[in-house]
This record gives sequence, C-alpha cells and structure tokens, in this order.
Amino acid sequence: MINVDPSIKILKKEGEDIEFLLENVTPAFANSFRRALLSEVPILAIDEVVFLENTSVLFDEVIAHRLGMIPLKIDPKIYEVLKECYFEGKRDDCVMLFTLEVEAVDRPITVTSGQLKFQGSLSQFPVNIDFTIEPVSKNIPIVKLERGQKIVLEAYAKMGVGREHAKWQPVTSPGYKYMPIIEILKEECKNNECQRCVEVCPRNVLAITNGKITVTDLYQCSLCRACEEECPDIIRIKWDSSKFIFKISNLGVLPIEMILDTALEVLTVKSHSFVRELEKLISG
Repeated sequence: MINVDPSIKILKKEGEDIEFLLENVTPAFANSFRRALLSEVPILAIDEVVFLENTSVLFDEVIAHRLGMIPLKIDPKIYEVLKECYFEGKRDDCVMLFTLEVEAVDRPITVTSGQLKFQGSLSQFPVNIDFTIEPVSKNIPIVKLERGQKIVLEAYAKMGVGREHAKWQPVTSPGYKYMPIIEILKEECKNNECQRCVEVCPRNVLAITNGKITVTDLYQCSLCRACEEECPDIIRIKWDSSKFIFKISNLGVLPIEMILDTALEVLTVKSHSFVRELEKLISG
C-alpha cells in the first residue's frame, strides 16, 4: 500500500483563479484529486422548475436548462449542513426555493439571473442560522421577452455533484503538471554561447545574470524542453513526480479553500472504504 501525506501550498490567487502546489503525493493521487474537484464536491444547482406562466419564445425545457446552469453562491455558514444532507442521502430534505416573475410591459427586456428571488429553504435548518443563496453573477441572461410577454416560475435548487451533471461542478476543468527541475550543467557562459538557450524559452523562465544562466520563475516552466533541445550540453530538464502545480478557475460558488478541503475529505472517505472492502475480500 502506497502512503501519501498531501500538503497544499498556495502559489498565486487572482480573483477566482488560483495556482497551488500539491506535494508528497503520487501521480495517481494527483489525478484522483483533479477528478474529485470536478465531480465529487457537492454544491447547489437548480434541479426542478415549475412554470406557472411562460409566453416567451423559448420552451419551458430550454429555460429550465439555462436556470440549472446558473452558478449559485452558497453561504459558507450553511454549507456544512447542506453537505451532510447530500452525503446522508437526504438532499430532497435540503431544497432552496427561488421565484421569478417578470413581464415586458412597455418594451422588450432581457431577463437575467439577478431577477431570481431567493425565498428561503423548504427545510428546517438549525436555529439561529441566517443565510442567503444567490447567483454568482446578476448579469447572466435567461430569456428575452418581447412587449406583452411574461414568465412566472418557481425554481428548486438541490445539492449534487459533477458526476451527475455539469451544473454541479464547482470549478472549471483543473489543469496540473509535474514540478519542473531545471539543471544548469555549465556554470559560466562565454562569448554569449548561452544567449540562444535563454531566448528559445517561450515563457521567459531563464535569464543571464553576471554571465550565468539563472532561473527567474521555475513555476512557469511548461516542461517543453525547448531550451534543452537547443543547448543539450548546458541545460537539462527533469521533473519531480511527487509534486504537482495545479491551476484552477473557481466558479465562485464557494471559497476555494472549502472546495479543496471537501475534495480531500471525499478522497479520504473513499480510500478508507476501499481498503475496508479489500480487507474483507482478503480475509474472506
């Protein structure tokens, strides 16, 4: 059995984009973590829609699909309760109600996600928890209404995970790569012999300082080996197969730290369950 002791170090965070270093793991674990981020972290999404009136040009099913794909920002104060609802198989007991009632009276209008009104939970949550659920963006278009057209509906949001439907994915497709290792074989360069090694790098990872090749930003290296192919006697490119650089764009439904923690929690539970079942097979 391979033991891993994963640790995460945040490298860069700009808006909803994050870059972090995952250490002390195997390539199999890194890929499992990527898949867990996409398909095993439960979040809210509109799952059922009841139309009371729809005189727009779009069918009910099209509007319902668009509503389902609107990311919903979850109040962190209530997330643990919602997560337990899903993992305990009781997600129908944790339903959030939204309503939408819009009419184009004088002129054509575009109905947007900001016009969805959160009416509260259909479940009994713990006392003294005041929370709200809202779309991540108020400017997501739903349908265009011509003058005289109207739409009235009730939308019910439930917890789910990405392996059921893409609307329950909390992040965009995560990408990762091995941690680069750049070995400089030649300490000093004479007569500008290293200039071509630096210039060929598409990400400007290398530079010449005081007549020596230096690495300016190791994390930007894409392992393309263009510098090694140009200067095989000067540079050698390797990688550390126990460290991985991840890049993720968070949709904004939850803080990225909560998403990472939940993905690791799911992996831990699943691996322990697998080990128990395996031990049963071996002993039986």
